[in-house]
Amino acid sequence: MKKRFYLFLPIYFSFFVGLGVYEIINPPFSTDSARIGNYEVQVHTTPTVPEVGKHTKIHFLVFDENEKPVDNFRMGLEIYYNDNTIRSFPPRDHSLGKFDFDYVFQESGNHVIRAYLFDLKKGGVLSYTFNVGVLNFYNNVFTYLIISGLVGAAGILIAIIIFQRKRWIKKGKT
Repeated sequence: MKKRFYLFLPIYFSFFVGLGVYEIINPPFSTDSARIGNYEVQVHTTPTVPEVGKHTKIHFLVFDENEKPVDNFRMGLEIYYNDNTIRSFPPRDHSLGKFDFDYVFQESGNHVIRAYLFDLKKGGVLSYTFNVGVLNFYNNVFTYLIISGLVGAAGILIAIIIFQRKRWIKKGKT
């Protein structure tokens, strides 16, 4: 009965390893999507968590109602911080369903990106706001926290195995 317990330890440990790897690769800070009219607009950043003073590439993907990239679309952007317009990008034509631009955030906190998508079929303007979280030191601290958590979980696992082996050796001698 007790040996079955050990079968669950690797599963338990691998769950936390998988969770840690996923969170490092895909944190939920700066990824979002929204349906705007007949279009779906997705936004994500590289790096996944923007840092103050470092270059960030912001990617917009625009899909039609069939989830295929829109060949030609017109989009403009405004970036807000604390309800103040920080930067404005005038409407431009983009192709292949993509719009990428580089930006350097100067303040930490929540930035709002308002996307203006010009509906070429109906002639209207569709807009939506996306939130982008910007931190000072996120990547370094988060990586160290995940690594220390994994090392702690491995330490607990090793301690349990060593403790159980000592008990087995004592039972075998008596």
